[in-house]
Amino acid sequence: MAKLGCEEVKANDINFKQPKSILNGLLSLFRVPTTIQTPTPKALILASRSRSGMSAKLMASRVIQRQAEAGLNVGPLGTGEVNPSEIMERIRMEEIVKAISTEMKIELAITPGGKSTVSGTAGPIPVVGTAMISEILGGNGLAS
Repeated sequence: MAKLGCEEVKANDINFKQPKSILNGLLSLFRVPTTIQTPTPKALILASRSRSGMSAKLMASRVIQRQAEAGLNVGPLGTGEVNPSEIMERIRMEEIVKAISTEMKIELAITPGGKSTVSGTAGPIPVVGTAMISEILGGNGLAS
């Protein structure tokens, strides 16, 4: 069974002697899957507030630990100096964290049909209500 684009197509489904069959095989490359992804549970999103964030030092230490598990030489050199590969691992993680926090772009879209709570004022009167989202809403975010 061959996988073409986003859909699975059996190799014997395409008759290479028939132009229409070839065209249908090519068109299947551009079909978007119809499965809908399950949204992330709201409780999980709210629980993310308790996360400490990314730590380059902690990430580097985990990678170095995994290198030791893989049988690579870690720890001080025979001369007692710090292993250069460990220094580079920390530098690598610092640069990854820096790039994520300063250059990463997050875009989001909210599908129509959801509910939104709105609040504001109408002159001196405070107003609170709910609204139905009628179109796709978009926005941007920062990684922290």
